[in-house]
Amino acid sequence: MLSYHMLQKQSFENLILEARNQIPLYTQEWTNFNPSEPAETILENLSAFTILQQEYIDRMPEEVQEKLFAMAGFYREKGRSARVLLEAKNVTEAVRIPAGQRFRVGDLYFETNREFKLWGNRLIGIYGKEKGEVKDFSQILDEDYPVDSAVFTETPKAGMELYFLADGMGEPGEEIILYVRLAQEYRRNTFAGKNLFAELQWQLYTEKGFVDIRSKDSTGSFLTSGELRFRLPKEKASVFEGLPRRGYVIRGILRRADYDIPPKIAHVSGFLFEVWQKETKAICHTYGRRQSIELFSDILEEGYVRIFCKESRDGAYYLYEQAPPDAGKGRYYRLERLDYGIYRFAFDREAFGFAPGDFENAVKLVAYSGEMMQQYALGTLYGYDRQEIALPVQRIVKDSFSVIVMRQDSAGETVYDFVKPAGAQGENTAENSKTEKFRYTLLENEGVMIIEDADDCMDCRIFLGGCAVSGGEEGNIRAGSRFLPLGYESEVIFENPAPGAGGCCPETIAGVRQRLIADLRKHYTAVEAGDYEELVRTTPELCIHKVKAVRDDVKNQIQITVKPASREPFPKLSAIYQKAIHERLERARLLTVNISIQQPVYTPVHVRGTIYVKPHYDGSREQIEATIRRALDYIGTERNFGERFHFDMLFHEIEALPCVKYIFELSAVPQSLQYAARRGLDIQPADNCLLYPGEIELELNTTE
Repeated sequence: MLSYHMLQKQSFENLILEARNQIPLYTQEWTNFNPSEPAETILENLSAFTILQQEYIDRMPEEVQEKLFAMAGFYREKGRSARVLLEAKNVTEAVRIPAGQRFRVGDLYFETNREFKLWGNRLIGIYGKEKGEVKDFSQILDEDYPVDSAVFTETPKAGMELYFLADGMGEPGEEIILYVRLAQEYRRNTFAGKNLFAELQWQLYTEKGFVDIRSKDSTGSFLTSGELRFRLPKEKASVFEGLPRRGYVIRGILRRADYDIPPKIAHVSGFLFEVWQKETKAICHTYGRRQSIELFSDILEEGYVRIFCKESRDGAYYLYEQAPPDAGKGRYYRLERLDYGIYRFAFDREAFGFAPGDFENAVKLVAYSGEMMQQYALGTLYGYDRQEIALPVQRIVKDSFSVIVMRQDSAGETVYDFVKPAGAQGENTAENSKTEKFRYTLLENEGVMIIEDADDCMDCRIFLGGCAVSGGEEGNIRAGSRFLPLGYESEVIFENPAPGAGGCCPETIAGVRQRLIADLRKHYTAVEAGDYEELVRTTPELCIHKVKAVRDDVKNQIQITVKPASREPFPKLSAIYQKAIHERLERARLLTVNISIQQPVYTPVHVRGTIYVKPHYDGSREQIEATIRRALDYIGTERNFGERFHFDMLFHEIEALPCVKYIFELSAVPQSLQYAARRGLDIQPADNCLLYPGEIELELNTTE
């Protein structure tokens, strides 16, 4: 196992100093720290050996370091393309969107991953229903003047219903994506498993009435902003007549309503589709045996396509060419352009004598951009150790990348094999026995291939098979950006109602090192008060604003006070919060330690005083009172439980105001001394107490 010192760079002098400082923790007998002491010599030798080990690790190639970290359970994170949801406006008729359709925002490119249709469906109303009474919340669809709406009121109850009304719904089996933006976001911890607070059941109105539909709710039943995804059932949607407006309806029924913060929705967007931040330079599609292939893809319009077919299951791929008008026998295909970006590739064994076999991955269709077609030949495999091949692009999406190996088979014919880089999703280097040992590493950021083992592919030429580049974090763009479709002109407007998410560059070895160091420092068993505070603060699904843990050595107990985030002025811990926190702490506490979870206490502080202010200043009272309220606000600020209130700081803040001449008299007194004690002019709240401004009585004078 790698030690902490081998991962954290330190100088020889710092290592010696740190070791000496720890000696009294282990023994009281070592008192001689002079250089002549033999133990000092041993300590210096061990420190020097540690430095040598550290330098040795630093000289290791990144691949070796990566494998060492993997042995410790830490794997290098791959780069990912940012994902963005787009809303199409001004759609007057169904629009067919091809796979690989490109959109541009500034210097960034975004693409669709699949072909689909835009039907032009719109949300036209949102309604709530409780005990038969219908409430209209359609104002949250207004983008210019939205009104925050508590769709389940301030006191949600099980059985309440929410209706999304649309003017169309799409075909059975299609996916519907909506995005819900809450009016006020609270810092809520990530979800883990079943929702603690609420549960929504979603249904679609069909010819058979309301039927349940599959859903994926990343909002946690409106606990946070996020997307709603619905898979339409096999039953076709029908028009619903039970609302003030007619239309197609998706209904949510609140089955459980224990909200800590009742949801207020600011806006709902739909119907949405996905795009990913990347720019495809070359794309490789794989098909099973077909008489013909019809593909709708934007990149086909560039005109650079190569078709490879496998004629036997265990064989390699042969290059097929477009059939000339007088084609005889040979490896050919027929090409037909049906519409913009829509092409049909047909095979005819009877006419040409050759066709792909009847099995999976029989056909590989590779399409290049014009830029990449000029650079798709990557070089020759020479077979020496760690041969590096520079690629024409950098910041590559690893899972999109593959190379084509051109070689001669035993009969002397030219054949091709497709190989993905080590560690890529769907990696398969054993499609053919001749290339099953060919292995290479891709450095995505640098745009470099490192050949680990060329095996029988020595002297073979390699070509680009598939490649897309991404900007990583740059793709996490803000909401409300305008997306420009490329390749055609349209009146349709594309905007993203939600920010881009998920984009990141490949993790560096230094990043893996830092994660491992952080894990070595992490406490999996709560020992100190700070450990308990961190566990409470990160309890899944909860909104924790403040937490304070105090050790009571007499009772051998950890007393923990928690303030949840809330719209309530003086929030208390609900039973759900207490149970979730207690279950989390039970798994981490020492067996001999008891835990006590306490409710927060709120104590007002009354301020009285006489202050002389300068004449001709407007708003003197408002400025002084705002300063007092800010200094005494322990609820809305980051001041924590038990934090001492220093009277002199308030005094000097008021005195420093431009409108104040001088302070004649000032006092701050807690309403009750049960949870807030006087310490001279200061106030010391208890460990479970938060102060807040009480009555403020000020006499302001302008003349003496």
